[in-house]
Amino acid sequence: MIKLLQKNCKFLITGATGFIGSRLCRELLQDGHRIVALTRQKNKISSDKNLKYINDLDEENFDYDVVINLAGAPISVYWTAKNREEIYQSRIKITQKITQKIIDTQNPPKLFISGSAIGFYGTSNSIIFSENSQPTKQNLFSQKLCKDWEEIVLNAQNKTRIVLLRTSVVVGEGGGIIKKLSMPFKFGFGGNIGDGRQIMSWIHLDDVMGIFNLIVNNNSLRGAINLASPSPCTNREFSQILAKKFSRPCFFHMPKFLVKILFGKMGEELLLSSQKVAPHKAIENDYDFKFVEIAKAIEAI
Repeated sequence: MIKLLQKNCKFLITGATGFIGSRLCRELLQDGHRIVALTRQKNKISSDKNLKYINDLDEENFDYDVVINLAGAPISVYWTAKNREEIYQSRIKITQKITQKIIDTQNPPKLFISGSAIGFYGTSNSIIFSENSQPTKQNLFSQKLCKDWEEIVLNAQNKTRIVLLRTSVVVGEGGGIIKKLSMPFKFGFGGNIGDGRQIMSWIHLDDVMGIFNLIVNNNSLRGAINLASPSPCTNREFSQILAKKFSRPCFFHMPKFLVKILFGKMGEELLLSSQKVAPHKAIENDYDFKFVEIAKAIEAI
């Protein structure tokens, strides 16, 4: 449960109907806070008096205690020139609008939390990326997306405290990677991708909420923070544990050439490459992870 030291705060949240956003809204509402949620769904109405949906930022006075920006088109799809542009613009445009609103207002929010991803760092079989790590010079789409996304947000750093969420693969109930992979594993067709040795950084949804709690209640925390467990796993380990969860074998695997055919550059960057990310900032600020090992994280779902 997210527990803010200050009560009855007013939040602006984009991406509020997504996997992370919907859980975040539920916890904030349970703690008595008010939420204005920006959504593309027309005429969406909430049954909760403390939750209001809008389709445009100009529908409401820009007067919020906290702004949380999680909007963006799904990235785990076959990348074409068209949908790469959609993925990029769905993040950049709304972030530009929010950032400009914060710059222009006389009453800026106390905190601006904006989404990003560990794609910022690039990929490596050997480097352990912390928040202070410089990105590799690989010229990857995921790197450019995260870099440009973050740079826009930082334009408002003279007006408010800014935290950038560099999120890894999120494991949890009702969505994320588990929802995407559950069907083949349930029917016994699950298995590792490529040789399965690539490192996968992950975090349980409960710990995402826990780190949100850390961020909003710690005024000294600012800049990038890695949302990742202290114990990354290999793709093979993840696959074997998920198969065991469904009491199914883990015989099948998807060879690299097939991943490249089916998923193109997305498969190469996000499925076949290693990213070993360390959550140094969360640990330095005394965050106690609920789920450190992937086996226990999947078992809890």
